[in-house]
Amino acid sequence: MQKPLLNAGLKIHRLQNQRRIAYSLIERSRTLLKPGTAFTREIHELFRAQGKFGSKDRRLYRELIYTYLRYQPWLESSYANQDSFMDKLICLSAPTDEIQTLYPTLKDRAPLAIPSDQRFRSLGRDDDDLEQLLPDWFTSHTQRSPSPESLLNLVTRPPLWLRIQKDPREDLVDRLKAKANPAQAERIEKHPNVPDCIHAPSDFPLANHPCFLEGDVEIQDISSQILLHLLKEAPKGSWLDACAGAGGKTLQLANLLKPYGKVTAYDKRSSALRELHSRAKRSGLKNISVLDQRPTEGSYNGVLVDAPCSGSGTWRRHPYLMRQTREDEIFDYAKTQLAILKSYAPLVAEGGILVYSTCSLSRYENEAVQEKFLEDYTDFRHEPLSSRFGYEDRGRGITVYPEDHNGDGLYVATFRKKA
Repeated sequence: MQKPLLNAGLKIHRLQNQRRIAYSLIERSRTLLKPGTAFTREIHELFRAQGKFGSKDRRLYRELIYTYLRYQPWLESSYANQDSFMDKLICLSAPTDEIQTLYPTLKDRAPLAIPSDQRFRSLGRDDDDLEQLLPDWFTSHTQRSPSPESLLNLVTRPPLWLRIQKDPREDLVDRLKAKANPAQAERIEKHPNVPDCIHAPSDFPLANHPCFLEGDVEIQDISSQILLHLLKEAPKGSWLDACAGAGGKTLQLANLLKPYGKVTAYDKRSSALRELHSRAKRSGLKNISVLDQRPTEGSYNGVLVDAPCSGSGTWRRHPYLMRQTREDEIFDYAKTQLAILKSYAPLVAEGGILVYSTCSLSRYENEAVQEKFLEDYTDFRHEPLSSRFGYEDRGRGITVYPEDHNGDGLYVATFRKKA
């Protein structure tokens, strides 16, 4: 007759141990917030060092660490009291299946009946307080003051945005829903305005889904997908993706250039190139070539420079960047971005187009860089972007904010080389 009680006791002991492990992992993560630290790599190594972590464990601890990073300014005062700190952190976290398993360890033993984007109210905070979570310097860098909606986005997990990579033999949405639980399935849908874009919940398990493994869909944020659709003219001919990263835009660009155009891709990071090679192979596209060395000559109809940046447009997805980035780094990035633009400008053919983009929301990395480029390179002129999706390019490019489409933030400007 004592067995159920014994099992319940063992379960609570295991959950309390998970709380202690989470606290120790957060303590370690606090040491990884120096500028330039490869946070995701270090966390991956930290998880791997534990030895016994399964996928559910990793999801649980990653959610708790990222929630801590989002709310760090409000949690520091209670950090020394482990029990109080962990109670607050669990209450603030999105109610994923893994997080809900910890609810029995809360002081009042009851899960919150507050929507996930309002969990901060459990700390006695309201909408007007959310700006306190941002670095002090940030709002002076943006063209648009943070709105309550944008600040709410900052403390919630973004959805999973997918792009249809291959012409589907059947409805991809139905195929995706077939592998989802009922709560996930009802949130999987095609976007009404962005071509080939599919919305899925953030906890949708895509990694082993046949649609992903067969290359029918690719993960690509909605704002990233919109970028190429903002070009005034559809891409054609030969293009260079100069800072290709893992290749999301490379694959999209290659699709847009079919059947006669082609894209050449390069990135200085060997790890990104390895992933790009893998994704290109999975896509089945034949009009992509990947360079192992930086191109120094050539003549392209279009050159895309998605420059390295502070990443402030992705803080919602990567909250560690919000805690790592210092204001003086912004100006260092701006110098690098201008230098990269200048280095690739000679590769644009006469009459061709140079596309400059960042995933930053800072005007010093965006408008200021494009203005300086045009001052120094008089053989280029500003090329207005399309008014598609309701944006207006008034000669300084376009900034897409996270709240616009429930995705990341980014900036894009285009320049036409004189013929």
